[in-house]
Amino acid sequence: RRWRRVFKLMKGYGRWLQLSVFQCRLTGRRRAELARRLEEAIHDRDDHVLILDLGPADKVDLRVESLGK
Repeated sequence: RRWRRVFKLMKGYGRWLQLSVFQCRLTGRRRAELARRLEEAIHDRDDHVLILDLGPADKVDLRVESLGK
C-alpha cells in the first residue's frame, strides 16, 4: 500500500522509467517539497528512497540524498 502511495506521489513530479525509477526535472523548491512529502509517506525503518541530483546535462555533478532505511 505504501509503495502505491509513493508511486502516485512520484508520478506527480516526474516521468516513470521502470519499476521504482522516476526521472524528474525539479527546481530547488520542488525538490525540497518532494523530499518532504516522501519523508511523510515512507517508513524510515522499512523503506529507502534515493534522490540523485545529476545537475545540468553539460556538467553532471552527481549528488545522492538517501532517505530512510
